[in-house]
Amino acid sequence: MRFIKLLFDWVFLALAWFALLLLVCMTALIFADVFCRYLLHFSIAWADEITLIFLVWYVFIALAIGVRKGVHTSIDLIKILVPNKYLDWTATRLVDLLTILFGGLLVYFGKELIEIGTYSTLASIDLPSYWEYIFIPISGVLVMYSALVRMFQGKSAEHQVDLLDTIFMNKADHNV
Repeated sequence: MRFIKLLFDWVFLALAWFALLLLVCMTALIFADVFCRYLLHFSIAWADEITLIFLVWYVFIALAIGVRKGVHTSIDLIKILVPNKYLDWTATRLVDLLTILFGGLLVYFGKELIEIGTYSTLASIDLPSYWEYIFIPISGVLVMYSALVRMFQGKSAEHQVDLLDTIFMNKADHNV
């Protein structure tokens, strides 16, 4: 089990660095396209399409990391109205189950989009369309993993320190 946790820690770390690289590349591409369009009077034909692909990848990578870190918006109305610790535990497990279901839907429909994308190509870069959707099922698997870990460990994501925190926030990871 420790090996699987370490493996997923490294996967999340690699994806965090990849997301950072995607953000830098998107910014550079948009800057270069605007510079060329307004100062050199030509446009980079493939810049919009590549930027869109990078944006989709970035969003789904950030979704998986956000679920792992528990930083997405949540509604604490049940905790406020009924401060019972058993109800709180039940509501947390229900949220975890719904998150697992959501991850499963990402895997299923992401796979469907990839299959549909094999029959078409992107206009300006002549790649199969499935490249745009490749991170949707990957994100779904990572979302399900994060929710399962949270469900069985019984800890909230805010109280977990992992490899991402160790690298990016200089906190000690006591799980490794």
